[in-house]
Amino acid sequence: MKYDVVVVGAGPAGSTAAKYLAEKGIKVLLLDKNKFPRDKPCGGGLPFHVWKRFPYVKDMIDSYSYGGYCFSPSLKYKAVIKKDEPIVGMVLREKFDKKLVELAIEKGVNLIDGKTVENIRISKDKAKIILNDKQEINSEIIVGADGVWSIIAKKLDLIPPKGRMIGICMFQEYELDEETIERFFGSERFCSIHPKFQGMLGYGWVFPKKQHLNIGVGKISPNAEMSKSKINLSHIYKEYIKALKKTNMIPDDLKIGRCKGGALHIGPLKKTYYDRVLLCGDAAGFLNPLSGEGIYYAMSSSQIAADVIARSLETENTSEMFLSSYQTKWINDFGKDIYEFLRMPAYRGNVEYLVKLASKNDKLADIVLNIMHGGLSIRDNRVELIVRFLIAHYKNRFTSSIAS
Repeated sequence: MKYDVVVVGAGPAGSTAAKYLAEKGIKVLLLDKNKFPRDKPCGGGLPFHVWKRFPYVKDMIDSYSYGGYCFSPSLKYKAVIKKDEPIVGMVLREKFDKKLVELAIEKGVNLIDGKTVENIRISKDKAKIILNDKQEINSEIIVGADGVWSIIAKKLDLIPPKGRMIGICMFQEYELDEETIERFFGSERFCSIHPKFQGMLGYGWVFPKKQHLNIGVGKISPNAEMSKSKINLSHIYKEYIKALKKTNMIPDDLKIGRCKGGALHIGPLKKTYYDRVLLCGDAAGFLNPLSGEGIYYAMSSSQIAADVIARSLETENTSEMFLSSYQTKWINDFGKDIYEFLRMPAYRGNVEYLVKLASKNDKLADIVLNIMHGGLSIRDNRVELIVRFLIAHYKNRFTSSIAS
């Protein structure tokens, strides 16, 4: 079989790349190792900027959240953000991913699911993919959108052997009746996050949807320390559920079912291009290091990749040098925000004090939670964040000295 482009991985990154390429008249094959529909480890929250940039996903959103809470590790303080417009759109990943794939197929993309890529070969005149059934597929370009353990990135030695930060999570999506969801979360469906729960370098989350409740915990650690980690995530999850019940945030009779888990590399790969190859989404390490959200970066990187690939095919130049413009474009588009997040102390800092300040200062709470939820760019609002923090800090000190 011969295609202009083969996209490996049919998640939000792969299906988006395939859609935009097909709209440009390019012959595309979309591959995935799983049969669709299939579920993915994810909280299922789409920040505001996802549907702002990709309006067509609005028809795929299950429900909206109009605000959120951020609790201090001790649960003593709570910062609140409340908006008239939704800040997060909730999706069920099984349905969301299926609809994105169907949209790509409607545009003319061919789909092969349930088959695994075993190897790739890049030569001067073509890119070849070998599947697990030994079928060979030729193309001009390959898009690697095959997730955190990308076979495409691995085969091209684009993943460093060690030293990367990795995030792991455990969660469960509970199906509840709409009346119960309304009773606990109201029509505004406020999200909740609990940073550094029980000292964990990461956070817990509660994402209410229309008739589902997604509850999870995620931790960050250096890749080399994964096997040495003393934190039992399963135990943390059970304790998190207990804490949520104790504070009446979830139904007391909610029973922990079979939890799901996942992993994500934190921080972009040093190189996301190769001769005849581009990497998108999780395969390239694109995600928000604070929240773990990656769908916006997955879809945005794929949109950028489609434009670069179209020009590459048009000029008949599929070289690494030509395709390197992709990296420049994603850095200028969203990469600088990711790097800014990576420079921040994140959950290593005094989160208790930050939440305490935000709980007493609406403007600080608004900017902090908006940045975490993706409503604001950290790069564009870094100075204001610092100013708001300093104002809240000195106001707190002044108030404390008066009280004493």
